Amino acid sequence: MTGREWGWRPAQAEGIWRHGARWTKPLFAAVPWITLVLLLVMFSLLGDRLTAAPGVVFDLPAPVGRQTAAPDMTMLALPSANVGESGGTLAFFDDARYVLDDPQSVALLREQLLSHVQEGSARATLLVLADRRVTSGDLLRLVGIARTAGVKHVQIAERRE
Repeated sequence: MTGREWGWRPAQAEGIWRHGARWTKPLFAAVPWITLVLLLVMFSLLGDRLTAAPGVVFDLPAPVGRQTAAPDMTMLALPSANVGESGGTLAFFDDARYVLDDPQSVALLREQLLSHVQEGSARATLLVLADRRVTSGDLLRLVGIARTAGVKHVQIAERRE
């Protein structure tokens, strides 16, 4: 006994879409591929913006340029590849060189700043002249050292080429 004897006829193979007009069926079959292409285009365009960059994001206030804010002390900050294994930052203050990676050198710098603050005026403004290659972390360390020594205002200037 076959299926034809019972009046059963196999339906025409139309895939999974059995409803709708014939001309819409190829469009529905292409929708997943179009979606995939659109997703790839979107991720390629926005991929750089979606990645998180390592580091700390902070907003610095706008610089206030006053002619009366002349610095009482000046420090020079330069990067050096000869200090330590991965390089480091050198701070030159009062004819002496200090290495920021060395705790003893940092303590000496703090003592030197403290003695200048005690001798000088109550305003105690420090100008840090930094090279462009000095990292922001080292500049923030210098500001912290100056603040613990009693410096009231710290100005940071960059050497432009």
